[in-house]
Amino acid sequence: MAAIAELAQRRTRAEADDEPDHRILSARESVTEEVAAALSITGNASATLVHLAEQLTGPLADTGAALEAGRIDLPKARVISDLTESLPQQVTQRVQTAALEKASTQTTGQLRRRIRRIAQRLAPEAIEERKQEAVRQRRLELWDTPSGTADLSLCDLAAEDAHAIYNKITAAAHGIKTDGDPRPLKTIRADLAAQLLQGLPLPEAVRTLVAQTCADTHSTSAPLNAESNPVPVRVAAHSGQMPDGPASVPAARGLSCTWESTDDGPSSGVVGGASRTRSASVAHSAPHCGDVQRPDGEPVRALARLDHAEGCGAHREPDPVGSRGDPACGSGDDEPPDGRESSGSEGRARAETEIAVLADTIAQRLTHVSGRVPSRELPGAVRRAVQRIQHELAGAREAMCRGDDEAHGRPGYRPSAAMRREVEARHETCVFPSCNQPSRRCDLDHTVPWRPGTTCRCNLAPLCRRHHRLKQRPDWRLVQVWPGLLIWVTPSGTWYIVRPDRR
Repeated sequence: MAAIAELAQRRTRAEADDEPDHRILSARESVTEEVAAALSITGNASATLVHLAEQLTGPLADTGAALEAGRIDLPKARVISDLTESLPQQVTQRVQTAALEKASTQTTGQLRRRIRRIAQRLAPEAIEERKQEAVRQRRLELWDTPSGTADLSLCDLAAEDAHAIYNKITAAAHGIKTDGDPRPLKTIRADLAAQLLQGLPLPEAVRTLVAQTCADTHSTSAPLNAESNPVPVRVAAHSGQMPDGPASVPAARGLSCTWESTDDGPSSGVVGGASRTRSASVAHSAPHCGDVQRPDGEPVRALARLDHAEGCGAHREPDPVGSRGDPACGSGDDEPPDGRESSGSEGRARAETEIAVLADTIAQRLTHVSGRVPSRELPGAVRRAVQRIQHELAGAREAMCRGDDEAHGRPGYRPSAAMRREVEARHETCVFPSCNQPSRRCDLDHTVPWRPGTTCRCNLAPLCRRHHRLKQRPDWRLVQVWPGLLIWVTPSGTWYIVRPDRR
């Protein structure tokens, strides 16, 4: 908590003298997203955590000290923070002092009721203003559940309105239950609310549910025909083709090599260290493969070699490297000249392996950089390493993406509908590591801004509007080193590799 609060304060102070730019996220919002990525939590959960950290190191410092000493737990600290929000400073201090007197012996529910009584007595005007502000923020929310269903919620309604809606639906549900509906009251209530929200008048909604109940009861009680045999149902798995275009990564094996073709003969240099990528990024290791030819026949230079400035070279032992005919990698001679894989599950599986090899190799390089430079130099060192990776892959990436086309990409700023569908299929959500916004609701962002960047699948990725604004901050960095394979670099120098969801 203290580290989060200190980071937020330091970044906010650094931005205090600058003119606000509403095209990008503020420094505090940037910290929120940095914490979300580091802890693998949602942006909303991160915002709540940052706010709590600021409260526990500021106006609620006594609560923070009690939490650190173990006299209260985190849920109780959250209760105190939530219920003292927007209260005058003097009232906050008095409420905090009174709450901490008995907090260690109370449950969160008991503590919550006690704080509400105290706050209502000390600052009734502030409590009423907080209520009105919450009502102004009323909203309808929808989210998916782990069971494959969805929750729909009306949030921050006025209490009288919420109780009136609930009581009206409950009364109608009781009537349906009295008429013989065998289902639980909570189920009838949910079905009735769904019918009303879809536009049916209350009498018609009631009749619909009663008729449905009668039909279900009749079908359940009907005797089974002994001569009838159940008809087997065959469900065909979806086997639609992925969007057209190259699926393989012809540079991946070159990235895993520990040698490069030079006049002086082969040399080696490898990197080590564990990957710091999230589960949504590099999820597994893949076998190393041999060298790969560029379209012009020149071998792709190995990315595993870092320059001597990064301290990785001949003093390290080389990793085993697969040869061009390594059966674990597949023979490079089997690839078509333009680098395209054959369609079908075998081609898709091979493409996923190629992406994994490339991502793992990049992760090893960045892990090595992160482990050998001081923390104050880490952001610059990681940025330079990512820039070198992008530069070394640029030729192979463009050749693979262009294929037989004369020009690379699409003329103009807006991508075609087919290109949008392909990118959205490649990433089902926003490409920020902790974001779950569906890609169909995102901006299709040019990773390298259009002009000099191109409108091409190797330069497009879905970003929700919030993370689109985050990407525009000068202290953040987003690079697409291969179509669908992206690297985020935070202001602290932490990096995240985001892989395609599908190929």
